[in-house]
Amino acid sequence: MKEAVAGISGENEAMAKVGYGASYGFFIAAVTIVLSGLFIYKSTRSVMRLKDEPPPQFLEFPANWTAQRRQSEERLARAYWKCSVLLSRGQYTFGERLPDEPPPGFSVDPKSYPSAGESPAAARARYWRNLQEVWSHPAAWREVYEWHTDWFFRGTNF
Repeated sequence: MKEAVAGISGENEAMAKVGYGASYGFFIAAVTIVLSGLFIYKSTRSVMRLKDEPPPQFLEFPANWTAQRRQSEERLARAYWKCSVLLSRGQYTFGERLPDEPPPGFSVDPKSYPSAGESPAAARARYWRNLQEVWSHPAAWREVYEWHTDWFFRGTNF
């Protein structure tokens, strides 16, 4: 009988060791999941970006323009809109006031995109004014989530 009791207590010891290891593993897994979740939460940020397609207000043309002039001007407007999208990713953000004068990055090659009725400088100024008008309209923007880990290198202030 003593041998049987001794056998049971030996099994209990083995079970206790396995149980302790399993609960320790569970603890490590839980901590890893929580820390990973916090890292992902802190690294995912909502950012406003200009839509790829310009809003109709940016592409407004006079009704008396010919189809050829309208097509040429639409190509020019879309080229300036692409410049605007790039500016919104680096230099200016949603809600920010744009300067009165267009920055150097807001330009297109006048040979590739000629304006049908005005000088390249006048067309650039006109499309900059159009951009200023639509910049604050939420319909021109979309919300995207981007991965940013710069917070990790500045410090971990949760």
